[in-house]
Amino acid sequence: MARIDLTGQRFGRLVAIKDAGYTKNHSRVWECKCDCGNTAFVKAESLKYREIKSCGCLRSDISHENLKKAYKWSQAYDCKEHTRLSALSQKIHSNNKSGIKGVQWDKSRKKWIAMLWLKGVRVLYSTFDKKEDAIRARREAEEKYFNPILEKYHRDKE
Repeated sequence: MARIDLTGQRFGRLVAIKDAGYTKNHSRVWECKCDCGNTAFVKAESLKYREIKSCGCLRSDISHENLKKAYKWSQAYDCKEHTRLSALSQKIHSNNKSGIKGVQWDKSRKKWIAMLWLKGVRVLYSTFDKKEDAIRARREAEEKYFNPILEKYHRDKE
């Protein structure tokens, strides 16, 4: 098979500089210069089929842009009164051992703890002998603090 000279050709953000030899699997590799200034060694097939478009900076830039968009959305639609509305009604984490958000077992004290934070302030932190009492305290605090905000922004039906 004839070798194709890729020198000087652009592939996304990469420009092929010179043939860099072969991989262990006999794939031809090209040394490429990325627009960001980095050097990348890329298989010729990956360049030709547009599988690789940068040294990795493109993925980083796209991730950064997506984070900026998510933050903008969050500020516009999810963050109200210094509170992330989605956090008020999100499901419990998979590592939660009590089965109830905001309720946990304190091994050292051998007590159940009910806690709740709102607007960066702890509005509930109480210990209980019985799990049921901790659950009741957490649910009452949710009704008192979370429900008015969720209702105000029409998130109570989610």
